Amino acid sequence: MNHIKKVLVVDDSKLARLTLARLLKGRGLDVVEAESVDDGMTVLNNEPIDAVFMDVMMPEKNGFEGLSLIKN
Repeated sequence: MNHIKKVLVVDDSKLARLTLARLLKGRGLDVVEAESVDDGMTVLNNEPIDAVFMDVMMPEKNGFEGLSLIKN
């Protein structure tokens, strides 16, 4: 049984975000996109999200920094 319904995709590459979002939507998931860690944190603070896909190599804050922010 799949309990994941809403997914956040964080990537500075628009093409990567669109590609992953299309794949996830094709699996019946709701997808929210963000182009930076800060934008992703705004989403997480304002919407219920079940799972996060985050690029680890982004210019301002990388995915590891984003993970640290999520954990705290």
